[in-house]
Amino acid sequence: MKKFAPLLFILLFFGCKDDIDDTVVVATTENLEVEDFIYKVMNFAYYWQKDVPNLADDKFTDDKEYTSFLQSFDGPAALFEALQYEEDKYSALIDDYEAFENNIMGISLTSGMVFGLVRFSMDSPDIFGYVQYVLAGSDAEAKGIKRGAIFTDVNDTQLTIANYRELLFNNAPTYSIGLATLSNNTITKTGSSVSLNNSEQTEQSVHIAKVIEHSGKKVGYVMYNSFVTSQDDLLKTAFATLATASIDELVVDLRYNRGGSVATAQLLAGLIAGEHANKVFGKFVFNEKLSVNNSDIEITSSNINLGLSRVFFLTTKSSASASEMTINGLKPYLDVIQVGDQTEGKDVGSNPFYDYIDSNGTKNPNHKYLVLPITFKYYNSEGVGDYSEGLLPNVSLRENLASLGELGDVEEPLLKKALEYISGQTTGGISVDSSSIPATFVELQTEAARAIYFPKN
Repeated sequence: MKKFAPLLFILLFFGCKDDIDDTVVVATTENLEVEDFIYKVMNFAYYWQKDVPNLADDKFTDDKEYTSFLQSFDGPAALFEALQYEEDKYSALIDDYEAFENNIMGISLTSGMVFGLVRFSMDSPDIFGYVQYVLAGSDAEAKGIKRGAIFTDVNDTQLTIANYRELLFNNAPTYSIGLATLSNNTITKTGSSVSLNNSEQTEQSVHIAKVIEHSGKKVGYVMYNSFVTSQDDLLKTAFATLATASIDELVVDLRYNRGGSVATAQLLAGLIAGEHANKVFGKFVFNEKLSVNNSDIEITSSNINLGLSRVFFLTTKSSASASEMTINGLKPYLDVIQVGDQTEGKDVGSNPFYDYIDSNGTKNPNHKYLVLPITFKYYNSEGVGDYSEGLLPNVSLRENLASLGELGDVEEPLLKKALEYISGQTTGGISVDSSSIPATFVELQTEAARAIYFPKN
């Protein structure tokens, strides 16, 4: 399962609980403290606070009415859902912040099989999975699972829209997958299965970093799968190696990168475009209550200058959040060529809110809830944003399930297309390639994109 994004723990405007308490009345019923915490956060910091009637500052006339409102919901999750703006796909309520903190450091319970899910058709509840990549040293690698493998069943049960979360994301120690093949747009079960063991692993965000000799040029290729601040040094090392090699072109593969830390996005921008360090990378806009935090952030100085005039990004619909921020943020400074599919379209970001009980950052010992609401919208230095439908590629090429190719190989379709552009075989302008998930299938966006988090001041 793909993990939650890394974040920077910051107090900023929400470190003191008293600041939030001033904005709404206080529930008097002790067993509603989680609901009270959730409501206050959403009323105070939610980007769409003014668009949600339940969050109106004048909704309650007294404490009794407020408490009655909280009691009317069947637990914290139901309340949180009732406080969300109808178009909000990304705010999250986390019921175990300790597990969340592990996830944001790249640590998760996994077999090492990273996958996408596809629905057989809009009329069918059945779905199948396909392996995008496998973590090195994992049980999935040991069991011979490869990129492109297809599975339809988990624990001898057909995956469906109704059961896939329970079957695939329950953190069970062991599970089995039933394998299948794809031929002539038809999925056929093979009758074979593989048993996989989950264990705690740390995924390396730099999945591949190499130099490719192509058409007389040195092309740097980096597949980067999550913006994990705790692994920034590994990212710097990868780019230092490319700088030492004096690369002529750069391809950054973000096809499965659903985002992460803003600070790491700033760093990646600085590693790619070091000559533009300290220039404006992005602009953040908060709600009216937090408008004092509207600000610009800069491209981080990395002391690495690749001297490039352009950069290639490989994208799919799984490229989201900080990935999109990086692409959009660099456009004012470099010629950005996007190859692949349209991105997800996450032009908003989050801040994490813990239930602090004092100004020292002591967390409430009575529960482990964390609220992760959308708190800001992002624009680049030229004011370009509002890409909720996704960033369009310059060269459109969707991944083909029947021929995904080997990541990092020059014949892998998306990388090959970028290399063709470098050698002049493919030109700019939106083009369309029909090789993709067959039209009869519908790819699922199964989990919310990783949030992007405001940097530490």
